[in-house]
Amino acid sequence: MDDNLLIETRSSLFVSPGALVLSLVLSVTCAILDRPELCAAFACLFFLCLAARLWGQHTLRKVTASCFGEPAALFPPGQVTLTFRIRNNKLLPLLWLEVVQKLEADAPLLPADPGEVAHLTVTDGEGSRQETYLYKKFTFLTGREELLWESPWQACRRGIFYPGQLQLRSGDGFGLMQSQQTLDSQSGVIAVYPALQPVDTALFLRDTWETASGARGYLEDPTVIQSTRGYTPQDSFRRINWRLTARTQETMVNTYETILPKAACFILDGESFNGITPQTEALEDTLSILASLVMSLTEAGLSCSLSLPRSRTMPAQDLAGVSREEILRALAGYQLRPLVQPEDPDLPPYARPSVFRSDRLLTGTAAGRLYYLCSSVDALHSQPLLHRLDPARTLLLPYRDPAPGQATLFSTVPLTSLKRRESP
Repeated sequence: MDDNLLIETRSSLFVSPGALVLSLVLSVTCAILDRPELCAAFACLFFLCLAARLWGQHTLRKVTASCFGEPAALFPPGQVTLTFRIRNNKLLPLLWLEVVQKLEADAPLLPADPGEVAHLTVTDGEGSRQETYLYKKFTFLTGREELLWESPWQACRRGIFYPGQLQLRSGDGFGLMQSQQTLDSQSGVIAVYPALQPVDTALFLRDTWETASGARGYLEDPTVIQSTRGYTPQDSFRRINWRLTARTQETMVNTYETILPKAACFILDGESFNGITPQTEALEDTLSILASLVMSLTEAGLSCSLSLPRSRTMPAQDLAGVSREEILRALAGYQLRPLVQPEDPDLPPYARPSVFRSDRLLTGTAAGRLYYLCSSVDALHSQPLLHRLDPARTLLLPYRDPAPGQATLFSTVPLTSLKRRESP
């Protein structure tokens, strides 16, 4: 199957421009030399190859393709079904058709059916490497016919998948000329969110810095009584309705109107994981923990926001007042920026500090407490934003534990300590 992927080697030399000119010249020469048999043979060869070339070059004319997936977003290791729609909009049929798509090594989705995967070993100046392709072949597509092909794909890692980069390949009926057409469609973009894992959210639900109480993280308006109920040992004495208690001779407590929930604002210092050797595994685990916290906290009633720095493909984002799906999608598409190459060739490349949209963070309009996620405390000296944040509102969540005796102006909790260990 490897040879089938090299489309440029699959057309016959007989249909090349040089061979066509040569067969025509030989036919005319034989006619001049009065060799009718050879003249007819070369003429037949010329017209056959010319017809095959024209047929092969135009076989994909007015052929369209699109792709869409369901669901459009998922967590690993979920599965999504990609539906490819191919339509032949002309009257002439396609005798055969191939659908090929190159799959990057870090592709977030891969075909679940091994029969739809082809491998090709490529050798260049940098050595040999193996490339992976989606490969599917169909026979005979009549004029005006539409083909629907459903393919199951497995989510294997975080990322944004663009299934519209398809190559369609077909050719003439003589097998002499083959051509391909690349269709670039942005339809069917699929987001693979960071993987979820069990996390402990007690740190975020604990009411340590706001005067209102609430185990699920809600603020309550003590001026608006919603209802009353019987007293339980967990109730604060400040909730007791003394007037109603004196009248009914039973201890009754007030339940207040719920107003805006407490909020958690996460700041991801992604570039602190960057460097000559990027901390890829630590970054992916950090994104996984962050996605898990967002899922758990929103279910517990907290409003979550996220400040993402500028990445390779996206500007800095300040996601406040958005759904958790938008936050997860932003995390799915985050990529570290390329390193900076110094003007001095003797110096190694280096990572730039994370660049944030910091207006809301610095003016204090960001709701709730700030949680700053980074690789380590050592990486914070190069981040100017952190030195401008209020230590009373900001909690550091470094991925690696701080060294003993290492002190900062901010309270610090190791991010990995939020992982919930499942009991054996």
